[in-house]
Amino acid sequence: MKTIKLFLFIILIFFTAQAQSFYSLTGVDSYDPLVINSVKDAVKYNKDIKTLMTAMSNELGVDTKGYPSRVLVLVIKRFSVGESIGIKVALELGEYVYRQGSKTEVFAITYKNSQIITPRENSLEDQLADTIEELLEAFRLQHIEDNKELAAPNKSFSHDDFAKVMKYETDYKVALKKAKKEKKPLMVFMSTSYCPWCRKLESQVLAKEHIDEKIHEKYVPVILNYDEKNFPENLTHIKITPTLYIIDSQSEKIEEKIVGYNNRSAFLHLLKQ
Repeated sequence: MKTIKLFLFIILIFFTAQAQSFYSLTGVDSYDPLVINSVKDAVKYNKDIKTLMTAMSNELGVDTKGYPSRVLVLVIKRFSVGESIGIKVALELGEYVYRQGSKTEVFAITYKNSQIITPRENSLEDQLADTIEELLEAFRLQHIEDNKELAAPNKSFSHDDFAKVMKYETDYKVALKKAKKEKKPLMVFMSTSYCPWCRKLESQVLAKEHIDEKIHEKYVPVILNYDEKNFPENLTHIKITPTLYIIDSQSEKIEEKIVGYNNRSAFLHLLKQ
């Protein structure tokens, strides 16, 4: 029984880490930052956490004074599965919105990202600090990218003509040969025809002109269908799509792996290097 509970606990951590989000932060220009913390050992950090949230918000140009109808909440709480205990840290944006086709206003969570940590002896402060920093950074990067839509229109395409419009190769060997000739790394976008997160990555990230320019400047991009298996064996180990690989074109060594739409911030950070 203990083994089953531990297994369930590990699965919960895995799926929380892989959690994906359809949420958009376009037009979010005001909210009240709040901290809700039910972990007694961590309550003493509330003031510092709110200071971090406010600093990030100020950097984004978000007004944080007097907007109780929209709140950005950092929630810290314990949970348990059997004898295994963890702490869930979640960053949530709650606001009043109108139901489609109705004048009824309801309070809804319009953004959510979370992580689970398993406290280690004398390390709660460091674990919390790292986790909160990652959640705030993911929010900050998505806010920046989502609000660039106003000034940087996406290219128009359907999934079937993505490669043609965006000038991605569709054959691994052809792309590798081109990358070697141009002395650039290869960027492999692993997709499937039925993956909604792949479509979101295409339209919300890769199609943005400033991002597309940077991709073609740094890499030779290629889009491949995971189901077709027309690529090297080492690209079959991760079955989640979308997955982005950065590959050294000379050695064919995988330098970076970015799994899932929720990790787009890691990809955007990579482009800035």
